Amino acid sequence: MTYAPHRSAPPAVVEDYDGLDPGTAALRTRLWIAGGIVAVVALISFGVWAVVTAESRPAVVASNAPGVATAGHFEFVVKGVRCGLDSVGPDGLQQRASGHFCLLDVSVKNTGSEPELFDSGSQRVYDTNGVAYAAADQAAVFLNDRNPTLLNEIPPGGTVDGVLPFDVPTDVELVEVSVHGALSTPGVRITLPPAG
Repeated sequence: MTYAPHRSAPPAVVEDYDGLDPGTAALRTRLWIAGGIVAVVALISFGVWAVVTAESRPAVVASNAPGVATAGHFEFVVKGVRCGLDSVGPDGLQQRASGHFCLLDVSVKNTGSEPELFDSGSQRVYDTNGVAYAAADQAAVFLNDRNPTLLNEIPPGGTVDGVLPFDVPTDVELVEVSVHGALSTPGVRITLPPAG
């Protein structure tokens, strides 16, 4: 009986479903992951850029009458400005101002052909130094309780009267409001009448 040493079979190259060796498949996976990360970073950067530029550069449009402007499918009329309120809302649910509330009495007309929602949260007021203040959304709920309300869709050709509240420091004077037809539209600045 002769002894024959046992020989192992030569190592087989393992292939994945694409017919690639493991090193090439791993490299391809890493490239896809890196590409995905670059795409996500690019999208986030673009989104931040879009928000910053939209907030910082509302268009200044001369309107036909003081306190009147058109943005998107909305025509805005600022009827008056009232300042000096410490709080708004019913007892027990009052919204208290950090400074005081300035209320803009407005009329909003939908000049488009479809019902549209007016977003009070995207409106801004500016003081004499150019500092912007956002609308106080929770206070707006209490101040716009009539029917129809600024908080609902406005039908085509419909006009709704309402109140836009802003919580501002007591020592500032508001001079302009930047109104937006929708979040995607540029703002249109309107000169405010003196506060009463």
